[in-house]
Amino acid sequence: MLRTVVAGLKARPKRLLLSAVAIMLGVAFVSGALVLADAVHASVRAAVTYQLRGVDADVTVKHGDLDDTVLNQIRQAPGVASAEGRAFTPTPLLVDGHARDAGAIALPADPRLRPFDLAGGRLPGKADEVATAAELGYAPGERVTVFDQNGTQHQYSVVGSFSRPTDAGIGAPQLVLTPDAARQLAPGTAYSEIIARAAPGVSQQQLADSIARTVHGVDVATGEQAASQLLGNAAPDSASLTKFFTAFAVLAMVVAGLVILNSFTILVTQRARELALLRCVGADRSQVFASVLAEAVVVGVVASVVGLFAGLGVAAALQTIIGAQSVYVPLSVRSAVESVAIGVLVTVLAAAVPARAATRVAPVEALRTPLEGKSTRAGRLRVTAAVVAFLVAVGAGALSLGVDTDTGAALAIVAMVALLLAALTIGPVLVGPVVRTLSSVFAPAVGQPAKLAALNADRNPRRTAASAAALTIGLAVVSMVTTTTAGIEAGQSRGLDQQLAADFTVTTAVVNRPLPDNLAGTLARVPGVSVTAERLSFNGDLGSAGVYSMAAVTGSAVGSLLHPAVLSGRLDHLDVGEIAVSKELATETRLKVGDTVAARTPLRVVAVYDSVNAPGVDLGLALVDLAQQQAIAFKGEPGYDESVLVKVASGSAAAQVRPVLEQALSGAPLAQLNTVADIKEQMTTPLRGTLNLLWALTALAVLIAFAGIANTLWLSVLERTRESALLRALGLTRGGLGATVMTESVFVALLGAACGLMVGVASAWMLARVASTDAQPVLFTLPWDRLGVLVAASVLAAGLAALIPARRAARQSLTTAMADR
Repeated sequence: MLRTVVAGLKARPKRLLLSAVAIMLGVAFVSGALVLADAVHASVRAAVTYQLRGVDADVTVKHGDLDDTVLNQIRQAPGVASAEGRAFTPTPLLVDGHARDAGAIALPADPRLRPFDLAGGRLPGKADEVATAAELGYAPGERVTVFDQNGTQHQYSVVGSFSRPTDAGIGAPQLVLTPDAARQLAPGTAYSEIIARAAPGVSQQQLADSIARTVHGVDVATGEQAASQLLGNAAPDSASLTKFFTAFAVLAMVVAGLVILNSFTILVTQRARELALLRCVGADRSQVFASVLAEAVVVGVVASVVGLFAGLGVAAALQTIIGAQSVYVPLSVRSAVESVAIGVLVTVLAAAVPARAATRVAPVEALRTPLEGKSTRAGRLRVTAAVVAFLVAVGAGALSLGVDTDTGAALAIVAMVALLLAALTIGPVLVGPVVRTLSSVFAPAVGQPAKLAALNADRNPRRTAASAAALTIGLAVVSMVTTTTAGIEAGQSRGLDQQLAADFTVTTAVVNRPLPDNLAGTLARVPGVSVTAERLSFNGDLGSAGVYSMAAVTGSAVGSLLHPAVLSGRLDHLDVGEIAVSKELATETRLKVGDTVAARTPLRVVAVYDSVNAPGVDLGLALVDLAQQQAIAFKGEPGYDESVLVKVASGSAAAQVRPVLEQALSGAPLAQLNTVADIKEQMTTPLRGTLNLLWALTALAVLIAFAGIANTLWLSVLERTRESALLRALGLTRGGLGATVMTESVFVALLGAACGLMVGVASAWMLARVASTDAQPVLFTLPWDRLGVLVAASVLAAGLAALIPARRAARQSLTTAMADR
């Protein structure tokens, strides 16, 4: 049997090629996800390594400040070779007239404790010099302008650039200044940590113990302990990203499994006579079964190894798409073994079903009955299963609409999966009506090939449906995400229009940088401005209820410039001594309209609201009058986010007033003026970026699906060799035969696209109903342009997938094909 398997592989390399391509693409995505997971961890480790390079002890404090006094005490501790204080100072850069977020650190005197490498030029030596991060693109000799804590501009001459592997979310400076220059930008700033290097012969633990004995009231960790803690803080984000990509790797392998299943089903059907002959000459069922699986193992191993290395490119491409500063493609033994094992396992499992079917054919019957074009239509069991799955989808979808959001989301997922299963199960039943309808539509333009394509597709509905199934899954996912994203965008736009009556918002370009005093009054005097109002986010102390993120606004702005969605009570204005709470806070604290909050100043609850979370308009968990803010601020802390709402007078156009407002803000370079359209763009940009990433990820699964369509057509062309020759003998031209194959491919793609779009759009409708709230509605909006692109791309890709099979059908010799057995 081993010789038979080897001979079979040599005799049918082209028939197995596209199956191998599907496996390779699926494994490429799996290995890419695993390599990406390793890359994320590697980038975090590299960032931590640079951040704590040369650090033997790390000193922090929970209460109080770390200042120069503590730093000098640490430097005098036994075993300390050197110590440096670290403080990350926000220093916005002036770029094209606007402030851009950036941060600076003071240059450590000890070169071994510098968390960066010099990339070009030199490091600053004077108070008016700066070194910039290489990614900023500044060259030595250029001038940069930064803002200090008060918004005052400072200019520096660039003398060099530095680099580090990646930020990885742990914070990295863009500027390096001399200690004197750093103190000028942020006088009195305490150190966030003090790092120390051990003298020769002193271990990290000995150094930490020495510092702890010398300086009291501080927390001291060894360099290794600090690195472990920093890695632990960054781990959840990297794990979430890894799970995100792994989910799409699973999708790719499911699609690849369907392609492999269909391919081996056709191969076994075509080899029925050969397998029956093996049975006749003494091979038993187990040997026939093992021979088919052996072929699958060989194909799976070869394709998986190729896919493993292709996954390195996938991992690099995904890192580029998500905007990674550095690209890592580490290939661990674990990732290599898991990728190949998954590829082989999926291949074997997918091939096991047709392999078992091969053992059920009686030898004499297989030798006697021609199996070409054998029709396999859907039975009652399949129809019953499809109906049951559809009823489960409808039931779960209906239940999801009347429960809380979390339960509704879980039921919506159940409904989506059941609906997809129903579509995949009922596929063979739909093939006949769909292809006949498409034939009548395409016939005026294509002619006879459209009718022949419909007959070929309807000859074996299960095969046709299986070819379309992989595409159905891919397009169901991408259409659901696309439609849901469009609904979120439309809902955010409507919610903002309903709740924000202001025409402009003015915000600070840098967090924790306050806007100029009396800016609202200054803008109110601008010609064409009707009214202005201040808004401030802060941490409010509500006594026994706790400390929460809140907002304070000019009381008269509520009901005029701001219209939160009121769930109970009234919110047409807000007076001193009143508070409105969000539905989240009301649920957590059980506060309701009429209750009194026992803060330092008693506050009466006048409304429960829900609001849109937009830049410059965030109302937090509770809302009070601006005059009340100081009285309930937690420990008297100032606000952390500030904005001014501006309403244009009736009869004035916002476009005409904007230049005047910008002129009024020229003395406040950190102030950013945004229209409602600008706010909407800020809210939707992350959604569009995520959507583009999802399209890129799903594209690989769809590519696998089209590889399956091409494989099915290729094998079908081989199966119908004599039939094609007979059509040629009856007058069908080579072009007509090729057009028949390509049209059949388009029919299969349209069938898969139609089923996928229906499942995806229906799932998006359920998600919209479940996730929508009064303040942040998720509208069911069909993005016709994007969905049209999906369908057009499917038709185009189907035509391209059929090029090789169509050419093979058209170019085969007529006499040779008629003699084919």
